Amino acid sequence: GETIGLNPLCGYPEDLSRADVEKILKNPMKVERMVTVGPKDSFWAEKGYLRFVAFEAANKGCNPLALRAVFDALTTSTSTVEPDVAQELLDEFRNDTEAFKKELLLSKSKGYAAIGLLLFLLGITAIVSGDALATGWFPEWPGRNNMPMGIVDPGVWTIPNYWI
Repeated sequence: GETIGLNPLCGYPEDLSRADVEKILKNPMKVERMVTVGPKDSFWAEKGYLRFVAFEAANKGCNPLALRAVFDALTTSTSTVEPDVAQELLDEFRNDTEAFKKELLLSKSKGYAAIGLLLFLLGITAIVSGDALATGWFPEWPGRNNMPMGIVDPGVWTIPNYWI
């Protein structure tokens, strides 16, 4: 059937059927009720937060990909969302599919940015740690001055010649 035209950057294997998304969004059950009748699989579920498993249980028979996409639009890279935020967004999505697509892309972009920032910080940490290791244990090794090529030329196998 007709698709909603998801942005490929959302990372889903295929576009979502408009009928599948609307079936989820037209569910009349309030988020508060989903939380109440849904499984209490975590501390947060017991404290009244909406978990994906409760959202899934409240939407039995729905396309799993569409179900995950709608929930992903409610939260950023997690399976838990505050019930008032979820209800507000679901109410907005019911009337405006474009808002759903926009919020889903924003949610995914935040997740990608977080992963990118984490990788950047881990890279800086690796560089600083590697430099501190080389400076402390083999300060005269010539490969230290032209990293990362120093790993190959003169090569890490030459480090024992410069060990202090």
